[in-house]
Parts: sequence; C-alpha cells; structure tokens
Amino acid sequence: MNSRLKKARAFAPGHITGLFEIHDGHADPLHRGSVGAGFSVTAGTATTVTVAKQATREIIVEYNDEIIHAPVTRTVVERLLSQHNRNMKVRVQHESALPIGVGFGASGAGALSTAISLGHILNNDLTLEGAARYAHYAEITNHTGLGDVLAQVAGGFEIRLKPGAPGVGEIMNISSSSMPHVVLAGATGLETRNFLTDMSWRARINEVGGALVKRVMSNPTVETFVACSREFANETGLMTERVESALADLSSLGFGASSMVMLGDSVFCLCAKSDTALAVKILSDHWNSSEIMTTSIANQGGRLV
Repeated sequence: MNSRLKKARAFAPGHITGLFEIHDGHADPLHRGSVGAGFSVTAGTATTVTVAKQATREIIVEYNDEIIHAPVTRTVVERLLSQHNRNMKVRVQHESALPIGVGFGASGAGALSTAISLGHILNNDLTLEGAARYAHYAEITNHTGLGDVLAQVAGGFEIRLKPGAPGVGEIMNISSSSMPHVVLAGATGLETRNFLTDMSWRARINEVGGALVKRVMSNPTVETFVACSREFANETGLMTERVESALADLSSLGFGASSMVMLGDSVFCLCAKSDTALAVKILSDHWNSSEIMTTSIANQGGRLV
C-alpha cells in the first residue's frame, strides 16, 4: 500500500437492463452472470474511500450521508482487505443520484466505485478489470445483480455476449447515431434476490430471455433492444400494473422507445432532450416527482476521479 495514499475517489454510472438470461451455474462466481442488453447512464455513484491504520478491521458505509449496512459494499471491502492481508478502518462514503432497490444499478455502481477506490489505495498496480472483479463477486454472492458490473465498466449501450466478471464475460457495444436523453421512473417492490433465487421465475426468465437476447445479438440496434425489452417484460410476466399503464401512456404520445427496467417497478424512456419535460409529465401520473429523474447515456464506465 502507498503509505501516503489514504483516500481515493471513483465514479461508476447507473445501469439499466432491458432483458437478460441467467447464467449462474458455474462454481466460480467470476464465471457466473447473465447475457442480455442494456445501457449505462450518467446518473451514478461517486464513492470516497478513506482508510486509517488500526489493529482491527472496521468498516463504515454511508449512502448520501446516512450510515447503512450495505452488504454488497462490505463484501467488496472485506474481500479486498483479506486478499491484501490488511486490517484497518475503512470509511466508504457513497454520494449517489441512484435510489436503492428500483433497478437502476445502485448496488453495482456502489460496489464498482468502492472496488476502484479501495483497490487503488491497497495496490496502485491493480487494474480497472482487476478491481471490477471484486465488485462482480460481491453482486453475485449477495444475489443483487448478475451483469451490471460488466456493463458499468464499459459504459454506453451494450449487449452482454458472455456471462461473467470483467475479463471473463464479453460485451459488444450497440452504436447509436444520437445519444438520447433518458427519463427514468421507479419505485421499490420487485426484489432482485427473489427473482434470481426462485426456480419458477428463473425458468420463465430464461425461456423468454434466451431467444430475445439472441435476436438482439443478430440485429444489434437500439430499436431492436427496445422492442425485445418490451417483449421480454410482457412475456415473462414481470411487468407490474403501474409499469404497463405508464408504458401505454408513453406510447400513446409517441414515446415508443420505452420499456420496463429489470428488475424494478420502474420504466425507462429514451427521447430527445427537448421531449424530456413531456415524458416527465406523463410519468408523474404514475410515480411521485421524487421517483423520476432525467439523465443521459454514459459513454464512460467506472473510473477514478
């Protein structure tokens, strides 16, 4: 560890998944994950990690100035400290625009930005890919995500071609002639862990997701991604009544590039900057104003800042 370096800060974008197929049968968590498609957004999490020498291990995690248990972040810190044979006081301060538990990639963003920051303090030679593997491991073992971290390292619109952590999984970016703005609306209600561990839901998700992911791979455009995301939400039965009603309202006013966010009682709407106010107005009939945000596609993934 660089004895002079006691603090580091990193940023990771939020991530929206439109469709996916679960691949978590491998014995090694770094080889588990998902294939699917989605995009990263500039609304994300900036994390400052501060360390102090002490004989015992102590971890404090804050999310927007509130101390939280944060099992995913704690898994990242514990594993990094153990791998580097360190005991110390670690304070993790997440500053985030992302609500927790609505499908906007908050756990992945927190895990990735923590891993990049603490990894830099403990080992200045640790690569981004190496740090991101700690984040992916934490997401997989806590059942909070499958493919967010892989996508959040890359940024942009992506298709996850092969499951696994960065360096194991593979991604192809989807080109877009114009990077649209994104309106997100979301609330808690769909618990990721429940869907990733329930055998009947897993079977349904993979039955529908497998064919649709292949369709996106064969025609990798934003339009195909949106169409397949909508079909995935409908055919799996994951779509909530609120999401169904909101998407109908959006489509009736010309916002067809919209679908459900996986996994949340949430939607995304891709549109021009000039149309964001109308999209927000439509969604405010279904969610509180505090549950709606306007953001844009993040071309950069997680990084030190």
